[in-house]
Amino acid sequence: MKRHRTRSSSCAGAVTVLGALGRVKGKARGFGLLFLAAGLGACAEPRLVPEAPGLAGAILQEAPGVQVAVEAQAWKARPSGLGDTVLPLLVTLRNIGTRPVAVARQDFALLDQANRQYLAIPPGDVAAMYGGGSGSGVGISPSVGVAGSSGGRSAFGGGLGVTFGSWSSETQDIIPLALADGPIQPGAEVRGFLYFPRPAADTQALRLVATLRDVPGTPQLEFRFRRAP
Repeated sequence: MKRHRTRSSSCAGAVTVLGALGRVKGKARGFGLLFLAAGLGACAEPRLVPEAPGLAGAILQEAPGVQVAVEAQAWKARPSGLGDTVLPLLVTLRNIGTRPVAVARQDFALLDQANRQYLAIPPGDVAAMYGGGSGSGVGISPSVGVAGSSGGRSAFGGGLGVTFGSWSSETQDIIPLALADGPIQPGAEVRGFLYFPRPAADTQALRLVATLRDVPGTPQLEFRFRRAP
C-alpha cells in the first residue's frame, strides 16, 4: 500500500466551546463574529504528521485478515476548506482474508493526548453544516471527552465545535468520498474519509483507534499523529 507525502493546511476557522450555544442574530451576531475573527487571526490549523520519526503520509497497520491505512492532510476535493470545519482522515481497508469483513464508522474513535474522545460525524451531517447551498451562518459539531486519572476516576466532558463563516455550494464530494459502512469482500479494498470534530486548540497529539468488531480476536489498532512544528 503506497504512502503519500503530507501537505500543510490552511488557517483554522473553528473554535471549540463547552456547553450549549444559542443562535446569535442581528448586531449581536456581528459583534460576535468580529470578536471571533480577531481571536482566529493568530490561529492556524495544525498540520498532522505520523508520530513515528521519518514517516510521512499514510500509517499502515495489519490485523488478521485485514490491512488498515490512515492518512491525514489527504482531502483534495470540494469544499477545499473542509479542514476548517471538520478533521477529515482518509481510511483505506484491504481484506486479505478469506471471508467478508463488515466495517462501520462506529468502529473508529479519535482521542487526543488528554484522552478527550471525538466520534465520527455522519457525512450527511457534515454536508448539512454548509446549509446545502451558498450562505453564511453557524455550524455545530458535538464531541464527548473522557479523561482518566491515576486515582481510578474519570472525568467526562461535552463540547461543541462551532464554525462561523460563509460557504459555497461545492459540497457534493463530502458524501460520495466518505467511508461507507458495509462488508468488504475477500481481496477487495475500500477507501473513504471519516469526518471528526476539530480537536481542541491545545491538541498536540492524536490517535485514531480502530476496533474492528467483525474480526474476532483482533486487538485495537492505533494510528498515532502529532502536530507538526
